[in-house]
This record gives sequence, structure tokens and C-alpha cells, in this order.
Amino acid sequence: MPTMRLVPSTYYLSSSTYLSVSNANNMYTNTDSDTYATVTNSQNGTTSYYIYLRGFNFDDLPSAAVVTGFTVKLKARESGINTSTSYSPKLCHGTSQITSTMSAISTTATVHEFTDVGADWEDIVGYGSNFGIRINCRRASRNTTGHMYIYGAEIEVTYTVPNPRTVATSLTGNGTISPSGATSTYEGETFELTITPTNKSDTVTATQDGVDITSQLVAHGAGNTVAVTPDDVTTSGVQSGSSYMQYAVGHSAESPSSSGTSSNAYASSGSTGYAAYSFDFSNIPSNATIESIEVRCYGHRENSAIDSTHVSKCAIYNGSTAISDDVDFPSTSNSTITLEPTGSVTRSQLSNLTVRHYVGYYGGLVLGISFEVTYSTGSGVDHYTYTYTVSGDSVIAVVIGGAGPTQTLYFKNNGVWVAATKAYKKVNGAWVEQSDLSSVFDSSTNYVKG
Repeated sequence: MPTMRLVPSTYYLSSSTYLSVSNANNMYTNTDSDTYATVTNSQNGTTSYYIYLRGFNFDDLPSAAVVTGFTVKLKARESGINTSTSYSPKLCHGTSQITSTMSAISTTATVHEFTDVGADWEDIVGYGSNFGIRINCRRASRNTTGHMYIYGAEIEVTYTVPNPRTVATSLTGNGTISPSGATSTYEGETFELTITPTNKSDTVTATQDGVDITSQLVAHGAGNTVAVTPDDVTTSGVQSGSSYMQYAVGHSAESPSSSGTSSNAYASSGSTGYAAYSFDFSNIPSNATIESIEVRCYGHRENSAIDSTHVSKCAIYNGSTAISDDVDFPSTSNSTITLEPTGSVTRSQLSNLTVRHYVGYYGGLVLGISFEVTYSTGSGVDHYTYTYTVSGDSVIAVVIGGAGPTQTLYFKNNGVWVAATKAYKKVNGAWVEQSDLSSVFDSSTNYVKG
């Protein structure tokens, strides 16, 4: 039975005044780790302050997986922290506790398991980025600095995948295909095949289970990538902090503004406002074909809750229409979220694209945006892709070159011979698209256009 270990990717501090974290990336791994992040409690007292580990990668599980069991684990040790079991780690939804039991953290690095968990798998997945492990960093005594050393955390998931399938791919000719050979997958999963000819002018054809799928191959040119940052911003419905939204202008997600790292813009009670960031794409040729778009936004939310009142999320817009899913910032600590369009984008649409950052009564802020566009120009083809939804076992055969001359049907339009993109022939009273153009016409018959 397959097993997957899901690990955290973000954290939230109940007090950024008294708690600080160093080497945070060391705790974004499973409990096999021997390196650690350090959480330091600098408050001169014995008040409870918490770090929440969040952002577990639930999406890495196969979409058709049936989870048969899960265990949440934490590896940690402490120095100067209260070790009473009443202060032991807890599972949480946001900052609300989920019933769970775990032994107290000790001075020895130990892997702990949560037991008596009062939530099932569907609940935990439903909590999404709000699911977390709360670790109490309460000092054992006043005026003695406390340290919590976190080596890693995980949700160990066992699962089955119904209807396992095999897709076998083969290549004849000069080039490469990926994946090559037999690939294990399952019913309903998306399968993508990449075909890269050695000689870019060679003809590429393909069949799936003996049926010609050449017309379904998508050609891609050699990719050029441009990353731009916001060049302007406009706001709508922002009650306070609209000037803060200027901080992201001219800044990328990788090199964000150093101003406003803990500031927040917000809307009036019961409403939502937004900042619309625009970009200059004039350095992308007008004849470019847009291959892909990825937008990375660096920022935070004002409050860890995510609901209609607590809003800090981003989306890509074409004019007034959203063309990506909304993505929430996961915590009050600054982090990067990624947006991608749900469909294709043309070169002419680029100048109309913006990235909107929505805020609620409890809002947040964006400190930098990287808008990355990959495009191609000209008629040259770098590679092809074929994508389909798996339904049963399948065999895909690709041929590069050696396919002989391509059949093309021409007709004269206003004195100019034009290549037809498709040809249809009436068969038994119905128009049927023809793949073999030699069978379309009878040499003993005269034909008239129209």
C-alpha cells in the first residue's frame, strides 16, 4: 500500500514581538531530519506563545487516492521551555484546537505521534492551509530565554488508488518522448506526453490505440521568458492603507519591498476592496505566442482566519474577468503564493491583464509581484505535447519523420490558392471529416465551389 509524507511549508507566530524563528526551512521536512529550526522566546515571563506549522502539501496526493489511514508526527526538543503535558503540542484548525494528544517535548530530539485525533481525513483536508500543529513555546521560568528546536513534521498518509492503468509510449524516428515506455497511472488522471524532434522540420504523427491523434498534438515554439514587476496600481473600495499598496510597485516576489513588512490595508466592515496591479509587456513581440504564465506574489494577511471578513488573496484578471483561481495568503508571516491562468492567454490580451489583491475588514498586503511570461515567435516548432484523461490502459505510438508527403487540399479564393484546414464529405446524408484527402474526390466528376 503506497505511503506519502506530507510536510509543512509555512508558519504563524501568535506573537512576532516575543517569538522569532531562525533557519525556518529546516522544519519544512519530515521527521527523518537531523537539522532544525530554532524558535526563541524572548519575553521576560511565563506567558504561553505559540508557533503554528501549516501549509501541508495535500495536493501532492493523487486526486483519485482513497486514504486508508494517517498519522501526524513532530520531531522536536527544547531548552528552557515548560515541559508540562498541559502545554504539549496540539493539532489546530487556524488557532482553534482539534482534540488530540501528544507527549511533552523534552531536551532530547524525539519523534512524537499525535493520538486520539478528533478529526477525520476529510476534515483535515477541508481545513487546507489552516490545518496546523501548534507548539507551545512557554518559558519554564522568568528571565530565562526559552528555545524550541523543530526538526520537522509530517502527516504520514497511507492510501490506495482504484483502477490502476498503464500507458505505454513508443517512438520511431529521431527525437525524444517523455515519458517513454510504460507509465503507471490510474483512471481519471491527466496524462501528458512531450515529443521533441531532433530535426525541428520533421513531420510528427501519433496514434493512440490505433487511432490517429496527430491533429490533437499541440506545437510549442522555443520558449523565451520575461519576468516583469508592477509598474502601477489602482485601488477600489480600500478603506485604509491604500498608500501601502504602492509598496509592491517595482518590486518582485524575490526582491520585495522592505517597507510595510507588517503593515495592512483593509476595507470597511462588511465589504471587500482590492488593489489592481498593472504591468508593462511592451518588450514581448506582438507576434508572440504565449506558452505559459506564472505569477508569484509575496505578502501576508492581517489575521490567520480565512473567511468573508478576513480576506487577503490574489488573482489574475483580464479586464474585469478573473482568469485564475483566487489564492489566499496562508498566514500573517510573509510568504509567496503562485497564480496561473486557468486557460490560454493571447499576446493581445497581455496589455489588459492585472493582478488583483483583495482585502476584507481584516486585510493584508502585497510587497512584491513577479509576472513571468514564457513565449515563442516564428513558425519553428521546438516540441509537441499531447494531453488526455486516462480511461483504461492505452498505447501511444509516435513517428518522427518518414511519414511521406503531407496531403493538402487547396481551393481558389478570389484568384488565390488557399490551403483548406479541414475537408468534409457527405456520407449517408451526414457530413464527415476526411483524414485521407485522396478519397474525397472522384476523378471522373467535375466540382463547383459552393
